[in-house]
Amino acid sequence: MQRFRLTGPYQPPVPLVFELRARHVDVIYPEPPRLCIAARAGWSAADAADAATVAAFRSVPPREMRVLLSHQQAPAQDAAMGSTWSVGAPTDSGQGEQWSAAKPMSAAATASPWGTPGVRDAGTADAWQPAIPLDQVQLRLSWQIGIPTDAGTASRHRDTDRYGNQWLYVEQLPPYRPGAQPLAFRFNGTRYQPARNPPVYFRLGRSLRERPTQPRDQRVGIRHGTPQQLDWGRSLPWGWGTPTDARPTGITYPDYNGPVIIIEPPAEPDILETYMIANSVSLVVLPDRTPVDATGIKAGLDIDSFSWKLSADLFGRTSLNLVRPDANGPKTLELTINGWVWTFLVERYSSTAKFPAERFSISGNSRTQLLAGPYAPMRSAVNAVDINARQAAEDQLLFTGFTLSWDATGIGPPDWSIPAGALTYQDQTAMQVIARVAEAAGAFVRPAREGDALTVLPRYREAVWWWSSAIMDRIIPAEIITDSSGEWTPQPEWDSVYVSGTSHGVAVDVRRQGTAGNKPAPDVFDDLITATDAARSRGISEISKGGHQEIASRTIPLFPVGSAPGLVEPGMLCEVRDPGDTWRGLCLGVDISADGIGASRVSQVLRLERHHAGGA
Repeated sequence: MQRFRLTGPYQPPVPLVFELRARHVDVIYPEPPRLCIAARAGWSAADAADAATVAAFRSVPPREMRVLLSHQQAPAQDAAMGSTWSVGAPTDSGQGEQWSAAKPMSAAATASPWGTPGVRDAGTADAWQPAIPLDQVQLRLSWQIGIPTDAGTASRHRDTDRYGNQWLYVEQLPPYRPGAQPLAFRFNGTRYQPARNPPVYFRLGRSLRERPTQPRDQRVGIRHGTPQQLDWGRSLPWGWGTPTDARPTGITYPDYNGPVIIIEPPAEPDILETYMIANSVSLVVLPDRTPVDATGIKAGLDIDSFSWKLSADLFGRTSLNLVRPDANGPKTLELTINGWVWTFLVERYSSTAKFPAERFSISGNSRTQLLAGPYAPMRSAVNAVDINARQAAEDQLLFTGFTLSWDATGIGPPDWSIPAGALTYQDQTAMQVIARVAEAAGAFVRPAREGDALTVLPRYREAVWWWSSAIMDRIIPAEIITDSSGEWTPQPEWDSVYVSGTSHGVAVDVRRQGTAGNKPAPDVFDDLITATDAARSRGISEISKGGHQEIASRTIPLFPVGSAPGLVEPGMLCEVRDPGDTWRGLCLGVDISADGIGASRVSQVLRLERHHAGGA
């Protein structure tokens, strides 16, 4: 590539012919000189109050009324009053001494000075004639007709391309691409014949005199442009309402003016001698809803997981081809058991062949897996401004189609403010960030069974020592329990915990009411504990994990939608009515199994956290 930089004197070769053998010659055109800063600032948008600039391009405004009044007809003067201002008779300066010692005068002498005044001077009287109006025609015209301005100057500075794309000189002319023949310069149709010694200056390009000017004020472009997408997140807090009374009851609380949270009591299950349940199981491929023949269907969720799990065995290679991932990604399955619906993504499959049988297995997760690896991208960020915890979680779901439910004014967890620089993460997915924010307040993330939704809930909706008076979510009578087991997992009896932030936040010593606080749990340090409400919620969760406890397992049928107890999900408080013993526990996980599709046997296994302590 040959490169000509034509910014200075050019010395031509001898002979006067250029042989360009390169395939591409890049002629660098010097960019024309820019406008000086003073000129660029002078023609930017002026303030509305700049009257001098407006007058320069318009007619001269009329004069003020107070100036015009000075040229109107003067009022006539009273003749009598005018005589009082006539020229007085000259007095003898020596008469001033007559006040010291008066001399008697004759009557004629006394009457003479006070008689008829003398004739008025004509020249003096003319001064009080009617005034000549100053508002003449020639004076009015001089203030109405503006001075003509230079038409060329006005046109050049008024014809501007304010909102057009930026125009650069070097981008308008493409680089010169020579042919196979030698290059000769011709100017105005005449071949260039330079002398041997004098320098030659080349001016390549076309005239730019007719192009309109473009202001360089970048603030104008930003003011009329599209706002940043980050503003959408800032508008979210104004859409949240704070209910003062979830259900109007008409009861006045004189000692409490906060919100009234009403939790519906659980439905009492029917106690029968015999339960007859017509189970219905179906597994189809979306969106065509093609049925899949499967057996050994299992679906489950753990309180520490963020997606439902699925596993099933298929009959034949035909069923496997229906659910096998392809170039469009994983296939979507819809599982329906007794009216309860789940949506899963098929992520893995396996096959086992042993003559004469062949077996295929699949496994998958609910759609919330799209917010985690390997589907969601790894991101790193730090909050540059103050943000709420709920906002931080919702920001991770922007443009993903997922929605987040966080009842901060109801059952919790609380929402709190996170100062700038406190939320920092590196190479984490959206689900990891949301789970971290929820864990800071002692909460967990429960995925939706179907659809793209998440719910942030407190791990312990009520403290363990308040379970005896708390409202349960499900009631499980002994009549529907088909199998039971338990595992003793004791923990120390904690009654306090020290919860603190690190570089930001607060330090709170959370202590169980009515105790000495002398049995502390391990200290908790988290960057996101930046408010007292979050520290208190995290402290209750840590203390509730201690004490004498067991993990109880209960197997019950999966009742259809609308029948108690129905489906039990992690995070629900359950009241188990065993024979001779009624106790309460927290659901840590659920596993649902079906022998096959159609009318098959269905059951759900619950893992419950039971505390053997006062109040539990």
